[in-house]
Amino acid sequence: MNRVYKILCTLGASILIAEPITLDGNLNEESWKDAFVIENYYETVPFTLEPASVKTITRVFSNEDGIYVGFTNFQDISTMVSNKSLRDEMGINVEQNGVAIDFDSDGSKAYMFMITLADIKKDGIRPLGGYPEMDWDGDWEAKTRKYKNFWISEFFIPWNVALMKPEENDMRKINISTFRYLAKEKVWLNDTKTSGFRVNFLSNMRTIEINSYTKRKLNFFPFLSKTYNSVSNFNENKLGAEVFLNTGKGQQINLTINPDFGQAESDEVIVNFSAQETFYSEKRAFFNENQSLFDLNHYDRYRIINTRRIGAKSNYECLSSEDIGDCEASKKNYTDIDFALRYTQKNNDLDFGVFLAQESDERYTKGRSYYAIRSKKRINNTTIGHFLTYVEDNFLDAKATVNVIDFSNVRSNKLTFYNDLISSHKDNISGFGLRSQFNYKPTALSSRSGSLLYFDDDLMLNDFGYLKKNDWFHVGLGSDVSKINFKDGKKIKELKVGIDFNYDSDTSGNSNPITIGQNNEFTFLNSSEFQFTWDLKTSGKNTTITRKNIDYPFVKEKGSLSFNLDYESPSFGNWEYDWRIGYEVADKYKFWKSEGYERKYIKVAASFYPTDNFRLYSSIRKREDDEWLNWIENNRLAVFDLTRNIISINMNWYRGSKHEIRLKSQFIALEAINPRSLYIDKDGYLLENDDIVKSFSEGITSFQIRYKYEIAALSNIYLVYTRGGSVYEEDDDRNTSEILSDPWNHPDNEILSIKFRLKY
Repeated sequence: MNRVYKILCTLGASILIAEPITLDGNLNEESWKDAFVIENYYETVPFTLEPASVKTITRVFSNEDGIYVGFTNFQDISTMVSNKSLRDEMGINVEQNGVAIDFDSDGSKAYMFMITLADIKKDGIRPLGGYPEMDWDGDWEAKTRKYKNFWISEFFIPWNVALMKPEENDMRKINISTFRYLAKEKVWLNDTKTSGFRVNFLSNMRTIEINSYTKRKLNFFPFLSKTYNSVSNFNENKLGAEVFLNTGKGQQINLTINPDFGQAESDEVIVNFSAQETFYSEKRAFFNENQSLFDLNHYDRYRIINTRRIGAKSNYECLSSEDIGDCEASKKNYTDIDFALRYTQKNNDLDFGVFLAQESDERYTKGRSYYAIRSKKRINNTTIGHFLTYVEDNFLDAKATVNVIDFSNVRSNKLTFYNDLISSHKDNISGFGLRSQFNYKPTALSSRSGSLLYFDDDLMLNDFGYLKKNDWFHVGLGSDVSKINFKDGKKIKELKVGIDFNYDSDTSGNSNPITIGQNNEFTFLNSSEFQFTWDLKTSGKNTTITRKNIDYPFVKEKGSLSFNLDYESPSFGNWEYDWRIGYEVADKYKFWKSEGYERKYIKVAASFYPTDNFRLYSSIRKREDDEWLNWIENNRLAVFDLTRNIISINMNWYRGSKHEIRLKSQFIALEAINPRSLYIDKDGYLLENDDIVKSFSEGITSFQIRYKYEIAALSNIYLVYTRGGSVYEEDDDRNTSEILSDPWNHPDNEILSIKFRLKY
């Protein structure tokens, strides 16, 4: 049961007459003296639950403007680490404070606000049953200041930072958890003996009462951009705007017109040869704002709404066009958006939302229309929801509908159940899916979890959402336990051991290899970390690689054994490093002369902080796959000896609090040699084939340098240079250096963008 603390609100009149709060890292105003005080903190990462080795005093109060949280962190100034980073990308080498608030005290989600000693902000949302999602950016403020023996962080969280249910009186009950990070020790401290990384975080937060106020908010964000691609000679000027209205009475409207969703933030390059689509997170501000009501997902397996669909590349049929050349020249890797609208409403026990977006029609294609309706009803500890999405593809004249009924039940702070019933309808084809899951924590140092997924062959979510794959039956069980009480003299601080069992098959009963794995995580007294993971796979049927071939639905495989070793060093003042080694071996196939599959992997990475304002990160990854199996087409497959080399170089530089320069780059070289052509027989065995299969190589480059100037909060100027592409060759004799350099010398895109976004 949650501990309930009440702030005695005898300060009502005094707050009203107190002087305004100045956000300056100095808690000297009178209001702070009457605030609710938190003094007891515990080590929660690693999860030793030992009393904190340093003292932290946190104060919380509210007034008509919002909620204020002030941390006094006792620490000698010589040990304070204040390296700068990009917003939302703070690393582990910097002191941090944070607060998580469940504004409605219903245990469904908490908003997380964090600040580093370098005044870098990070924010996100911690949903029920999931991990912290840091895509959301809220309009809040914080300031830090160093002193000789302590440092202070001061948070101001306006009432309209998030949608809250309206209160009938002048008091609001909230759930709150405050935390601190010690950079040298790599330790998280929390006042509620839990952390945002643990499944029962929301149910273990502290409940308090604060003064409540109604605050209306209206913001207008005009933006202007210019984009030029020197490779395609594409030149575009854009003018658009966003409008944000929070009524202060549980209603919020977000509207964007003619938005620019261009190259301000690049995606990580992911090499994917499988039949499963790669999921990319949303980076566009409008689609992250107030999106939590529409965020229904199960880890990386499915999402009912994937907003990256909106504005994605359109369909073109240039062969039937009058001017094929003009049609081909008009193709873009994105689609313009006329407008997008989101309306959300929150009552005491009911949340409701409407979302719609309309892409632009162009000469050789037509935009898609997206609609969604979402509702969630709370009954005591149970939440029942309904989700409806509808997409019209005006170019293909296709319509797709998805219906979801979702159910969650928090039986206690130890046990939670989740269930989703999903149906889809497209082109007169109906599909069905379900998810059933539980999380159970019998003790503070152990947990159990289980999930069951069933997606039939006709379930389709990818018009608006994301589905890793259909025709899928999955059963997963997991258990982990931690040990924290080691004898004096031991160098280990925490040991966490986890065991996982996964069974997968298609809906026809073709069983994939069963996977049993163990994960061992060691946290040492010097703050270094070591992880040893092994996985054992039984024999089974690979039903994914065949791309749903009706006549040849699977490839039979023998078992395999793999392990990975990971090490993360302690901080050495201005630098740190980590490495990873992986190995897998399998005698996978019968009936053809095979040496067996073998995977070797190594990664070495390091971060360098010569000053607080500069960070350099670099990594080298190399992977070798012997007899790597790849699908070609129909019933044609081949094995290759595949080598992947990936070089990443990232750099961040800051001047003052307004200027930042970011460099983000990846250079990838793929070499697939010694091909052997294969086919599948009726029993799922691979046999030799006389077809000619050629070796191939591919180089991929992604390079971006971005300058950002912050005019004011949420008002920025961006200057962005992006260069990248890929060069694919068959039967060539290029060496690795040439494969890496060719995409740079012959790019697919070379884009220069300038953008202005202002807040009014």
